[in-house]
Amino acid sequence: MSGMLELLIGLATGGGGTIAAQAAVGWFKSRAELARVDRGVDMTIEQHRDKLTLDLLTAARSEMSALHGEISQLRPISARVAHLEEALDHIHALLNAEGEAERRAAERRARAYLRRMRPEGPRVGRDIEQGE
Repeated sequence: MSGMLELLIGLATGGGGTIAAQAAVGWFKSRAELARVDRGVDMTIEQHRDKLTLDLLTAARSEMSALHGEISQLRPISARVAHLEEALDHIHALLNAEGEAERRAAERRARAYLRRMRPEGPRVGRDIEQGE
């Protein structure tokens, strides 16, 4: 038994220790190589991500300027839509007026709206009937 123990101690301190030490050193070297490769891959991915981000920013700026151009073309249309909505509100008020006072107020607001929309145009409503 003591021979076996001596043999094990000899292997551990002699050739076996060398093999274990070589394996440990090889493992550390391969680990360092993998870390270096990982850093290189991470750098490549980061460069690609940066380029993609800059391309996206450029495209977004281009789209934003195109959108501003389209919105500036739509502004007159949106004003006309607002005028149309206001005209419809006046028509609704005239049709749904209850009582003489409410009808007169609705007519007064409608005439004011028409004067505002066509300041130099013909007079409408009661003004025409009265010859004004």
